[in-house]
Amino acid sequence: MNTQHKKRKKKRIRTILIIDFVLLLLAGGCIFFILNRKESDDTATELNGNNEIQVESSKDSSGDNGNVSETSEDIDDSTITFADLAKYSYSFSSGAGGWEDDFDIEKDGYFHGSYHDSDMGDTGEDYPDGIRYYCDYEGHFENIQKVDEYTYKMQMKDITILNDDKEYIADGVKYVPLSPYALSGADEVDIYMPGKPVSEIDEQVQRWLFIDYQEQQDTLDNLALVNVAENQGIVSSERISAKKEAEGFYNTTENSYDYYGDMLSEALTTADMVEITSSQVRISDDCLNNIWRVIKYNTDEAEFNKILEEQRQWLKDRDAKAQESADEYDGGSFASVAYNDTYASVTMERCKKLLEYIE
Repeated sequence: MNTQHKKRKKKRIRTILIIDFVLLLLAGGCIFFILNRKESDDTATELNGNNEIQVESSKDSSGDNGNVSETSEDIDDSTITFADLAKYSYSFSSGAGGWEDDFDIEKDGYFHGSYHDSDMGDTGEDYPDGIRYYCDYEGHFENIQKVDEYTYKMQMKDITILNDDKEYIADGVKYVPLSPYALSGADEVDIYMPGKPVSEIDEQVQRWLFIDYQEQQDTLDNLALVNVAENQGIVSSERISAKKEAEGFYNTTENSYDYYGDMLSEALTTADMVEITSSQVRISDDCLNNIWRVIKYNTDEAEFNKILEEQRQWLKDRDAKAQESADEYDGGSFASVAYNDTYASVTMERCKKLLEYIE
């Protein structure tokens, strides 16, 4: 595990160096552009329709200075709540299609996310398609406090890793669990509001936030978070609708479920069938939990309690159906396959049904 953390640290340093190099190139290009533009502004004029001299301008005639994006207009910066933070999704990444750590915050301070990275060049006899590093986690923030006009802070109450701390191989890939990255070691997380002067933001944090030097950005465009302990900037983007979020969970899982179904039809041994159907159970349970979370935070209390009562009865019925399927084999070696197959298929049906409760 220590070796993997060292690898991740090296990747982080390499990423920062790459970002620095790119920003230097952009800065050089920007200086050249400004000097060249100034020369052309001093000399370039043209006649308008009334034969009056009109000097070209590089400024946007709309009057919009571009400092506040549309996704941040609805934030009241006199105070901020977890409900405000729940309007966004958060990402800490290399910015080059490599590793990424994404999470969402809910209106009560609960957060949930996942980290992933891949090393397709590190292979073995049992994992010819490389290694995938991963981590699923959840926790709670609390106690939002205002620091200044454009800065708030909140405390990390707790964080829990959800996946097992075990390596495993599936579909030719070796899966290696790691710890969360974006919130690693975080006790305090700062909240930077749109409009915060870039000059007040640490240079390393600016790099993680991909501050655009080419446009000579003076203020922060979008809300951002900062892991104070690690000096890491975390970008935000407008969160997709609850309906699309739940449908995304279902569609992704359905594709994986069908993939395992194809494998099951070609399996030759009971042991292989048990392994494949166990994977179907795992992904269907994950899908159910993800969709249930969307329902919990996007329905009113009365409606949620009604669905909750229905869900409790459904869980009992599902487990009973799965056991009935297993009992048909009188405890034989195929009983586990029958149990898993029924459990997973009924769970996927329920996931699809739950989508109807989300507007």
